[in-house]
Amino acid sequence: MRKEPRYEVLSVRMNPERLALMKRYRHVLADQLGRAVSLGEATFLVLEARAFGVDRAASRHEMLQTPTTSLDGIRKRWASYQTLSPAEWDVLAEYVHIGTDAGRQTSPRLQPVVPSRESYLALLDAFEAVYENRKESASPHAWEYFGQLEGYATPVRLSDHDADQRHQAVLNQIADRRDLLRGAAPWEPPGNIGWCIRTAIHEEAVDSTRLDRILAPHWPTLWGLAARGHWIRHDGQPVRAAGAAEHDGRCQYISLPSAISVGHLTASFSPSGGTDFAMEIDFESPRRCSYRIGRYPELIEFRAMLEGVSDQPWHGRCFFCVASKDQERTTRTLWLKRQDVRVEFSECEWNELRDLFRQAWQSPDLQRRMHELEQEYGEQG
Repeated sequence: MRKEPRYEVLSVRMNPERLALMKRYRHVLADQLGRAVSLGEATFLVLEARAFGVDRAASRHEMLQTPTTSLDGIRKRWASYQTLSPAEWDVLAEYVHIGTDAGRQTSPRLQPVVPSRESYLALLDAFEAVYENRKESASPHAWEYFGQLEGYATPVRLSDHDADQRHQAVLNQIADRRDLLRGAAPWEPPGNIGWCIRTAIHEEAVDSTRLDRILAPHWPTLWGLAARGHWIRHDGQPVRAAGAAEHDGRCQYISLPSAISVGHLTASFSPSGGTDFAMEIDFESPRRCSYRIGRYPELIEFRAMLEGVSDQPWHGRCFFCVASKDQERTTRTLWLKRQDVRVEFSECEWNELRDLFRQAWQSPDLQRRMHELEQEYGEQG
């Protein structure tokens, strides 16, 4: 005979206030159900009503204990067109918050700017989409959203009693932040938009299937900042599950471009573990030295510097470059911060370095590798 499943019996000790509350709630349930309800059944029904939220909180906590594996799983689920659970959206939002708001740049602004202006615009759109789809029309977080988006620096005051006024004030503040970002340089971050997105996803009770739909257009930005958040929180480590490269065979063979030469410069490439690779630039006569770039964030900044440098100094995390003119001659001095080394280039030599990098960057093999690293390191520069 098939045995009926046995259920655990729990004994709950309550203080007098909680016991009195449950007795009152038992009468509410009895009126709603049209029958007598015991104190134990009332307690069980309260737990049942909160089961979804308890499961979400427990799952989120468990996933955050292994953040690299969890984020890698979230990315793979999305790439295979599977829906994300509420807890997975929570974990993603946690790292988007870190990648957006943590370590924000102050003047003098480092280059390239991360998050970029385009990323901030996408984040404002993503937050607005979640906020507009909230479960309760009167959001209990309207005041906080308004303040985190620099609303307290404006003459607008939110009403204590008019939920519609608070709602419209939040929407107006989103629109104002968006207009400032779209304006001419210089521009400023729109406030703590990462905090707003995390709170809206956690607290506004938007169904996870709806989050899949409304946030799909913004996934590249959200993932790029979540991966960056992991890089910030976990000492510069990419979102790469342990043993992933060994499992899929990438460590045995990594396709990289052959050595490329332009003028007195040569760039060569070699694997350096997982999907990472190193780029070594050899300076031939008269310098006879070489410089090795072995990390994706440094490589991204090096390219941005070569493409964006002008007569204005370049202040970066890994490089500092300044141009000086003597009559008709321009000299660029590049400081390699990691080694505390200074290298001087004539205009012709600088152009050779830029052309060498451009030629290497156009390699299909390098493009494929950079796309993989972008997924693991997120938005960098």
